[in-house]
Formats: sequence, structure tokens, C-alpha cells
Amino acid sequence: MSGGSTAGRRGATKAAIAAMPDGCAQIIARGTDGAMCHCIRRADGTWTGCERLAGYNGAPAFSGPDLAITGLPDGSSQVPAIGLDGMVYHRVRRPDGTWTGFRPPRGMNTPALGARAVDVAGMPDGSAQVVAVGRDGRAWHDTRRPDGSWTGFARIPGPNGRDAFSAGQVHITAPRDGTAHVAAISAG
Repeated sequence: MSGGSTAGRRGATKAAIAAMPDGCAQIIARGTDGAMCHCIRRADGTWTGCERLAGYNGAPAFSGPDLAITGLPDGSSQVPAIGLDGMVYHRVRRPDGTWTGFRPPRGMNTPALGARAVDVAGMPDGSAQVVAVGRDGRAWHDTRRPDGSWTGFARIPGPNGRDAFSAGQVHITAPRDGTAHVAAISAG
């Protein structure tokens, strides 16, 4: 995950990348040791070192099966990830390079959402759209508003608009027009 020679490179078992407004790319990855790390490929082609991300509630590192990252117009990035406990967590890297801690967004009538897969898209208005495949095998959606508040996870309707959508994988993207497009692979 670093440029130049192979010295200092780390292996990864999962990675996600986000383009940023300043021309750099931010990468998060789950290393072969299971810990999540973050690095930046600057616009001039140079790399930062990999920074291990602290875990939830004071844990020295964040580990889990799935992760995602998106860049926002203000230069911040947002990282949702699934922890070893199977819950969705979220943190923000501010434009000045400082981080918030991982925190779980609320689930639907629960303190957090248990999930198997997660993705995120940064919107032109500064919000972030998060999608997840819940432990129930259904696709879920939540929005983190620019002020940091959340709408709360809600089920994504299925093809007929009524039933919940069963999914094995789910992804989201945000075109410049402010819409969000979700693609899911049906689980049933």
C-alpha cells in the first residue's frame, strides 16, 4: 500500500479507496494482522505511511470483516466498517487530518445494526449515504447528515417496492446530481 520500493509495504486482505477533492486518494485496508490501517497517495504520487486506526471504545486497533471509505467535498472522509462483533461502526477523518473515534450508528429500534457487508457514498451536499446487508440478510440504508446526525437505518424495499430486499452484497455511488444509486446482489 505504499509507493516506491517494496520496503515498508504491508499485506492486506481487504481494501477500499476514495478519491478526494484535492486530487489525492485515501485507502483503508484490513492488514494480514487483522487491523485496519489508513494511508494516502498524494496528488504528486508520493505516499504517507500506513496509520493503524484505533478501535471502538479505546481498543488499540479496529478489526473486522468489512470496510468502506468515501471522500466528501469539504475534504473529509468517512469510514463505515463492521467490527468483530458484527456491528456497523463509523468514523470521520476531518480535512485537517484528525479523526473522530469509531461509533455505532443506531440500528432500527436497536442501539446498533448488525451487518455482514457495508458501503458508503459521499454526496455533493456533504452527507454520506451508508448501505449495509444486515444479519437478517436484508439491505439497509442510513444517511449521515452534514451536521453529524443520522436518519437511522431503514430497510431498502425490494423490486415490488414493498417487501424488504434480500441481499448478499450491496454497493452505493453518488453522481454529481445528488442522487444515490444502489446495486445489490440478491441473496434469494
